[in-house]
Amino acid sequence: MLIIDVNHGALTLAEEYLNLGYEVDVWDIYQKIKKSEDFKVKYQKLKEKFGNKLNLFFEQPNFEKYDRVIAPIHCPIDVDFIPFTDAVSKILKEKFGNIHKKIINVTGVKGKTTTTSLINHILKDKYSTYLHNSNFGSIAPPTILKVLNSLDIDKYDFFIFETSLGLIKCKYGAITNVLENYKIAGGRKDALTAKFSSLKNAELSFINKRDINRYDLNINHKCLNVVDVDRAKILDKYPLKFKYFDEIFEFSKNIFGLHFVENSLFAIEICKNLVDMEEIRYRLKTFTIKNRMEIKEINKKILVKNINPGLDVKAISYAIKDFLEVFGGDIYIGGDFGIVCEEIDVKKLSEVLKRFNCRYIFVGEIGKELLNYLNGGYIKSYDENKIKRDSLVILREKIK
Repeated sequence: MLIIDVNHGALTLAEEYLNLGYEVDVWDIYQKIKKSEDFKVKYQKLKEKFGNKLNLFFEQPNFEKYDRVIAPIHCPIDVDFIPFTDAVSKILKEKFGNIHKKIINVTGVKGKTTTTSLINHILKDKYSTYLHNSNFGSIAPPTILKVLNSLDIDKYDFFIFETSLGLIKCKYGAITNVLENYKIAGGRKDALTAKFSSLKNAELSFINKRDINRYDLNINHKCLNVVDVDRAKILDKYPLKFKYFDEIFEFSKNIFGLHFVENSLFAIEICKNLVDMEEIRYRLKTFTIKNRMEIKEINKKILVKNINPGLDVKAISYAIKDFLEVFGGDIYIGGDFGIVCEEIDVKKLSEVLKRFNCRYIFVGEIGKELLNYLNGGYIKSYDENKIKRDSLVILREKIK
């Protein structure tokens, strides 16, 4: 058999098939073994253990010599192949029997990490759960095999996985959204088809009604649950409170951002099969998210702080959007150069900032540079006790 794409877990899959007695060729389509010491070491260890049963190619091999080709769903090749999600599902069945009945799997474009974290938080008091999402490493489907191999699976009631390339075989499977239908696999396929083709792997599937309307979808699934995110009515933006059908839910003051509503609806719909609604309401209110965002009140004004050495332009854009949707007010932005190896592109940042209608106060070296591209106030350093309105502070600084 041929397994393609080291970057998305080909070596992990190869090891599984080698252990099952197969001979495996690996095509490192993106030359990752030449670029990454970790991948190189992993391949060398497998080669030492399995010898001639494992072969590596950097150039495209002859597909006709293989009875089975396995690749990520977005792989740009002109041959029929088994997607990684299906290959992982078959191996799970062979190794662990009906373990899929313990698996909750979430994929999609946005909201995967928050949704899996919410599901875990809601269930973990009543059940023994194990969570693996992008906060803990790779979310390529073969990673699930690596995770389960390291665990005593009998100790857990549910395994909650975030995946990037569709759904594996699972009891509960959710596609949070497909916000745009872009071409993948070198233009041979599209993201929509790729994501939704994996719905077959979920016993109970959950999809976003907006996607049905956006793409005029006609989905055939024997147990399809359509999450109507537009049925949620915001009652208060902060602390976030909303009504969904006849139930009222709220988050703590540590959570802000209207996107949490849509993410929570998938968690609610899945978890109501496993715990009662009162428990879901209570757990939602006690949910916190681990990030570098700090929210506090100073002189009856809300201050949202994000001081982070690794802030990038995309993260800054999301932070501003969330803040303006909920609070409005002033935005302090800037910080210092030379904090991390990868410097921020100030011109690119300025283009993002121009999209928002708000008052900027620029801070420090980065702030001074931003003044070359757009208007705003300027301060050399920031003092939280001098804020005049609800404020968002985004500084690229060392964490003290």
